[in-house]
Amino acid sequence: MSKKFMPVLIAAIAALLCGCSDMTELGNRAVIQAIAIDYNGKYNVSALLFSSGGDKIDASQENAIKVTGSGKTLSEAIESISLADGKKLYMCETKLLILGSGFESENVMPALNSLYYDLRCSLNMPVCCAESAELLTDMRFSEGMTSAEKPLSMLENANELGVSPKTTLLDLLADNASGKTTLIPYFVPDKNGRGMTESGDTISLSGARSLKNGKLSDSFSKNQTISLMITRDEIKKLSLNFRVGNNEKTCTAYNITVQSVPTPNGTEYKVTAKFKNKNGGQLTDEEKSAALKELLKIVSSDSGQSTEIR
Repeated sequence: MSKKFMPVLIAAIAALLCGCSDMTELGNRAVIQAIAIDYNGKYNVSALLFSSGGDKIDASQENAIKVTGSGKTLSEAIESISLADGKKLYMCETKLLILGSGFESENVMPALNSLYYDLRCSLNMPVCCAESAELLTDMRFSEGMTSAEKPLSMLENANELGVSPKTTLLDLLADNASGKTTLIPYFVPDKNGRGMTESGDTISLSGARSLKNGKLSDSFSKNQTISLMITRDEIKKLSLNFRVGNNEKTCTAYNITVQSVPTPNGTEYKVTAKFKNKNGGQLTDEEKSAALKELLKIVSSDSGQSTEIR
């Protein structure tokens, strides 16, 4: 095993065996459920602190208080939150990390290492990104027991459908140690009319961004993200919408394999997959052909080159 992986492996084992060792009463803690980090020469942090609003917990924004802080280092920024709140911060149960602006030029790894080694965030903490990380902590979600639950459920559902990666703090640390590029789910502002927020302002997943050598770089559309997940063997199944004549159909594609073949004009893709309809049954030959064409369209979306189905 490469020596580069040893620190991450040891940290993971320690986290599983020991958990959070600080036994300070939670009543004396400010429990952070989500933390958003932007950088503009200093670390700007916005966090959602859990607040039960009294003896009863109801499904409202009153369960979360937004606080902000800034500093030359992430630890300094978070310490400024702790001083303002008057309680020591508790981050072992933080449910979501949002990376935002500034990390295209600033290496985010020192901040990630600080989150784990100094602040004891879980290695299994999900990570996403947005053009402005504070966007997610500003959302006044009316759904979910706490305001961090809605983006978390969106990430889980999208990953279950195969349309978005599921990225954790451990993924970022391990991939950085091995020099691998990580795909991070990307949220953008959106509007809706279904009551997720009183104002109608909300967020939606819009593909992913890549993190390599500690910096955010390329942005990918939804189809490009799916294509990359398939070609990187990071997807087990995919919910697929396709058309047969004038009818829209839905199926699940699984056992997906992709072979890329270099050609003088670029790259050709050969795609195979198995399909089942929403009831678990088999597709007709016509439906299978249409589903395979749609899958191939997604796989080749990043290249735009000629392709082959088989």
